[in-house]
Amino acid sequence: MDNITHSLTGALAAKVIERQGVPEADQRRQRRALFWLLVLCANLPDIDVLFSVFGGRLFSLQHHRGITHSFVFAPLFALLPATLFYTFGKLRDFKVVWLAAFLGIVVHIFFDLVTPFGTEIFFPLSTTRYSLDWMFIVDPIFTALLGLPLLFGKIFQRRRKVIVLGGTGLVLLYLSLEMINHSAALQQVEDVLHEKGVTATKVSVLPQPLSIFRWMGLVQTKSGVMQTFFSVFGDADSLAFTTYENPTDEFVLKALQTETGKWYTTFARHPWIRSFKEGNHNVVEFRDLQFSIDRALLSSVGFHERSLPFVLRFEFSLDGQLSETTFDGRPISKM
Repeated sequence: MDNITHSLTGALAAKVIERQGVPEADQRRQRRALFWLLVLCANLPDIDVLFSVFGGRLFSLQHHRGITHSFVFAPLFALLPATLFYTFGKLRDFKVVWLAAFLGIVVHIFFDLVTPFGTEIFFPLSTTRYSLDWMFIVDPIFTALLGLPLLFGKIFQRRRKVIVLGGTGLVLLYLSLEMINHSAALQQVEDVLHEKGVTATKVSVLPQPLSIFRWMGLVQTKSGVMQTFFSVFGDADSLAFTTYENPTDEFVLKALQTETGKWYTTFARHPWIRSFKEGNHNVVEFRDLQFSIDRALLSSVGFHERSLPFVLRFEFSLDGQLSETTFDGRPISKM
C-alpha cells in the first residue's frame, strides 16, 4: 500500500481513539501528539526500504515486509517511537503512548496484508509470506474513503465524532466488499479448473487496479502457470487462460541450484521461467506473474503494456558455466 494511504489510516485511527474526560487544553495537546504518533507509526514499518542503501535493490526486496512488518516484532518495535514521544512530546502516560504506537504499526501491517506481494507477519518464527489479496496496491477509492471523514470532520467540528465513526464504518464496509469479491473470484476460477480437470499446485486471484470487480487468476501447475483476466460479473465459462510453460533443461536446473535461484522460487508466488539462446550465451530468466496487469485495462486508460518487474537473469557460457547474474538489469554478486 502507498504511504499516503498508510498515513490516512493512521490519521483516521487517531481520530477514532481520541481521549475524552480530560481538560480541554490538555485534550488538545494529547490529540495532536497522538495524531502524529499514529501517522508516524502507520508508516514506520516501511523503514525497511532503507535496506537498499546498505545492500542494494535485491537485498532490499529480500527483506521488505519482513521483520518490520511482523506482528511478533511489533510490540518491541513500538517501544522506539513510544519512547521518543514520551520523552519529547506532551504525553505522560507511557502505556497509552506505547499502545498508540503499537496500534499504528499493526494498522500498517494489516493494510499491507490485504494487498498482494506477501508479508512475513510471523517473522522470525516463520518466513512464510501471507497476503489476503483483497485490494490492489494502490486504490484511489479506498484512499478517498479514508480522507473524506477526516476532511469533513475538520470542517464540521461539532459532528466530528459521528463523521469519523461513520467514515470508519464505510471503510470497513468497503473492505468487506473486497473480501466478498475476492471469494467470488476465487470460486469462479476453481469451478473452471474443476470442469477442465486441471490439477493445480497453487491458485491465486489478485485484484486489478481501478476496479474491485476486475481480477487476475493465476494457476500454478507442475508444468507452468495459467493466467486469466476476468470480472466477477462475467460468465465463468468464458474464462480464457494463457499458459506459460516452465522449461526444465540443464540451464534451468543449474539456475535453480544457485542460492539466488532458490531464493527467487520462495519469493515468487507464480514463477515463470524462460530459457533461450542469446548470442553466445544460454539465458535463463525468472519472472513472477503475480505482478502482471491486464493489457486491456492499461490500454483503456491510455497506458502502454508494462514490463514485469523483479526479473532475475542468468547467463551461461556455451560450455555451461555461469558467467553473469543480474536482477532488473543490474549485476549482482553470488549469494
